[in-house]
Amino acid sequence: MALSNKSISLRNKITISFAIIMTLTILIITVFVRKTFESEFGKYVDDNNKAEVKHLVTFDLKKIYIDDQWDINIIEKLCEDSIEKGIALEIYDTNSNIIYGVLKDNKNLSNEILNNIRENMQSIEENWSPKLKEYKVDIYDENNNIVGYANILYYESIYYMENDIMFLNIVNTFMQIISVISIGSIIIISIIISKSISNPIEKVSIMAKAIGDGKYKNKVDYKNNIKEVKELVESINKLSCKLSEQEQLRKRITTDVAHELRTPLTSIQGHLDAIIDGIWEATPERLISIREEVTRLSDLVGHLRLLSKFDSEKNILNKTNTNLKELIQNIIYNYESNALEKNIKIKCNIDDIYIRLDKNQFSQVIINLLSNAIKYTFENGKIDIKGYQENNNIIISFKDNGIGIPNEDREFIFERFYRTDKSRDKETGGIGIGLTISKSIVNAHNGEIFVNSKLNEGTEFIIKLPKL
Repeated sequence: MALSNKSISLRNKITISFAIIMTLTILIITVFVRKTFESEFGKYVDDNNKAEVKHLVTFDLKKIYIDDQWDINIIEKLCEDSIEKGIALEIYDTNSNIIYGVLKDNKNLSNEILNNIRENMQSIEENWSPKLKEYKVDIYDENNNIVGYANILYYESIYYMENDIMFLNIVNTFMQIISVISIGSIIIISIIISKSISNPIEKVSIMAKAIGDGKYKNKVDYKNNIKEVKELVESINKLSCKLSEQEQLRKRITTDVAHELRTPLTSIQGHLDAIIDGIWEATPERLISIREEVTRLSDLVGHLRLLSKFDSEKNILNKTNTNLKELIQNIIYNYESNALEKNIKIKCNIDDIYIRLDKNQFSQVIINLLSNAIKYTFENGKIDIKGYQENNNIIISFKDNGIGIPNEDREFIFERFYRTDKSRDKETGGIGIGLTISKSIVNAHNGEIFVNSKLNEGTEFIIKLPKL
């Protein structure tokens, strides 16, 4: 049975992940803040309850016995005010006779308040203990004589009054509202963020599919201030542009190679047909002409095989310690006659540098660059060749004052079979792989090759090799 691979869109993935992370963070913060607030609020209420008891003992009980008699109205009012704060108060004389007790004389009010406290606290904390703590305090007259005592009862554990519970509920409700609003905002923000990231990626994905179908001219037109997304869009647009250029180059290469192969084959076939049909005799001159075309065809195949060799990973370098000045100077000697035919002066200024390289292969690079310089330099022109060390690199420069390279051709000159001479003149241009091979050899030596050129002013090829 085939397994189905379920996939999720990037937008949904980002939205869900971001929303879950932020929601959990908000919930954790909310719970932490709530617990912390409840703990601190409980301490505040407990301190406040103890302060009420202290105030009752210190100030209020001194006002209930004046002029050698109990003020029943003040005692009743004090007991009612105390029970409203969760404190049960009973007043006794020195004979332990009760003067007034809220638990006895106002039983309904005291039971209602104490029961409400117990229910409220047990709804908040299941293990809350309803045990009452008893506290006795002597009562003195104006002459500092004991006239009785007060029995104060209140819950031993932290307890909340009705207004405390209301305040706590308001705070909890407010925090819940903030949490809901925050989570909702996070979801909206995550959708916006995921959309800003996924939209260009989706467009890039569509563009990539179009590129896969050979449609290179379209571009992703999307503006975004996210650096990575912006770079991704720019990269796919550059890729599309490069592939479009490569496609045009491939078509041109196909045409050029077909032309190079067709020309000698057509000539050979025409000669052979004429000889077979008896129109021409198989004279040595005609056979030599056929052989020249065969040689030309063979040279073309040889160039292709040479290019294949340098494209192959099996092209192993045989490096030796080589005197660069001596290597280039010997090649110049071999091509001086070609330069003299056009009255071209070759100026050579190369430092005495030793470098490890494949002498045979690198000679091919020097030959290609020097022969091109001679070929495309005007009569009575000049070629400057320099070689020097710059930091940890060896720089080799071939500069001429020849015909130059058009701007539109400059970036393609290292492509295989590419030639700037559109006429395909056999006298001035090869098949267009000399610079391709040169670049491959330089790259194999971990070097780089650059070109600077202006039309009708000249060209300079620069080779940079690491000095190892």
